[in-house]
Amino acid sequence: MSNDSSYQLQQVLGNIPLNDWHPAIMTETWRLLYTVTGQIGAMALVQILLAFLAGTLFSIYLHDLTRRWSVSVLGIGIVFLPYVITFLGVMWKDVQMMIALFIGVALTLLADRARKFRVPLLIAAFLFLLYGVLVRKNAAFAILPLVVLLFVVWRNNSRFKPWLTASKKRRLLGPVAAIAIFGIVTLLSSASFTAVAKPEPAGQLSQVFLDDVIFTMSADRIRNSEAPEELKSKLINAQKDCESKGIIWDAYWKCYGRGATGKPFEPIAMQTELRNLWIQEVVTNPVNYVAYRTQTFARFLFDTGSVYRPSQNIESVPAEYQVNAGKADSVLTDYVLKFGYKTFPWLFSAWFWFVASIATIAVGWRAKYLRVQIVALASSATLYLVGYFPIVPASDYRYSYWAAVATSMAITLIVADRFLASKRSFQAGEFAENHVSEIASK
Repeated sequence: MSNDSSYQLQQVLGNIPLNDWHPAIMTETWRLLYTVTGQIGAMALVQILLAFLAGTLFSIYLHDLTRRWSVSVLGIGIVFLPYVITFLGVMWKDVQMMIALFIGVALTLLADRARKFRVPLLIAAFLFLLYGVLVRKNAAFAILPLVVLLFVVWRNNSRFKPWLTASKKRRLLGPVAAIAIFGIVTLLSSASFTAVAKPEPAGQLSQVFLDDVIFTMSADRIRNSEAPEELKSKLINAQKDCESKGIIWDAYWKCYGRGATGKPFEPIAMQTELRNLWIQEVVTNPVNYVAYRTQTFARFLFDTGSVYRPSQNIESVPAEYQVNAGKADSVLTDYVLKFGYKTFPWLFSAWFWFVASIATIAVGWRAKYLRVQIVALASSATLYLVGYFPIVPASDYRYSYWAAVATSMAITLIVADRFLASKRSFQAGEFAENHVSEIASK
């Protein structure tokens, strides 16, 4: 558990009102599981089980595809990799998003093979992909190729396929329509949930505005702006504090003094005025903005942080819910940190998965049997990382978690595709040889 999840826990327990600083749908899901089981750790257990279920479903798909255990075991093997298993039990929206997309893709791939169960599998996949977007908004970048993959699997086994593929225009409009429909469903689902749960608005987007203003505007520009004097004074003081500490992002936590009264996870004062200042001064100076965001994105790519979250006591968590580190945590620490991170540090770096995902797209484009599946997963990884350009707040590995898993799945599919190509090439050669022998015998 972290400070983020301990704050959500206070909402689950009803100690503080529900708000949308963290995804309210995740908090309410946690509350439901706690109500049903009476165990606060139920959410973490469900996360772990779903992750292994996703890996198992992926293995089933690979086995049905290749009929080889040596290939199918790679599916469940992904879950055991040190850069994947590291966060499975951590209560973060990044983890929940990854698992939701992981199982959503696995169900989509299975639907392409198990045609008798195609409709229920695709519906389940759709719901998991939807949850992934609702639990982390910037998953909207990652979801685009996955929605196209889901559409293609549905289309290829649909009676409407002849009409949908009759022309290039229809082949293009189909995926576009699928993305539009998914977007509409997402917006309606989010609005409906907000109307029912009524979380208090926290205005977390103001953190992005805050960073852009503090790190792209000079003190003189802030001073000469039309913002209220109180806001200008606080921005300039925060700017000086950040500069003295060598900080380039995450000003809310590190320089600005957090919320209106100094409390964590509290909305800042004068959010409307800050947004107006951002529109008037940051948007109108794109060169400074792009330069700053290039700096933060480069830091995100090349400076890895928080690759493992050990079991530890959090001060804000009530005593009865504290978790003491055990042997399992010690083993996992050694496996992830002393083996995984120490031996293969690049596997925990965003730059590696950014390069690997692009390379996988290039290789996958030449795949013979699984091109759509490979390119969809690798593109999802690339788009997810690129989507952090305007908003990245730190260089934590959890921000590239889905990219690591998606690229690993795509690479596994490349292995499966190469196996299928070699197997069918061998079968074709064997058939030709037998055919020649039959002719010769005559």
